[in-house]
Amino acid sequence: MNEGSADASSPPTYHQRTTAALLDGIIATALASLVPGAPLLGGLVMGAYLVGRDGVTVGPLQYCSPGKYVMGLRLLPLGDRPLTMITSVSRNWMLGVLAFSGLLSVVPIVGSTLAALVSSVGVVLIVYEIYNIVADPEGRRWGDRVGRTRVVAHDDGGG
Repeated sequence: MNEGSADASSPPTYHQRTTAALLDGIIATALASLVPGAPLLGGLVMGAYLVGRDGVTVGPLQYCSPGKYVMGLRLLPLGDRPLTMITSVSRNWMLGVLAFSGLLSVVPIVGSTLAALVSSVGVVLIVYEIYNIVADPEGRRWGDRVGRTRVVAHDDGGG
């Protein structure tokens, strides 16, 4: 069942993972609010952040979202392949579905119906991700399995 352990670090607690996700959600919402006159653009910015947040390599954020960084979490690849932006997209695309669904509202005649349908799918995907974090013994969500990654708590000796 273990696909090539990348590190002996322990799985994160639910508190760490939830708080990291909430922090990233706050950042995504703040980014979307920077474009108040263009809600479609705001949704696009929010979705892009949620999907690409683990592919960032700026300062201390080395393939780690700001929420994970603050909570002392790290993203590790399974096997011998490196982390990339593609890894981030493959593990997080399901989280961006809900944010991107608003873009469909501009489609004439059927846009609102499509947006509602895709929004519903997005909510189901998020609930499924939460279920997987709770049900999986290592706390891996579906996105972790798709992206062949795992999130670990790294011990900096700070307790």
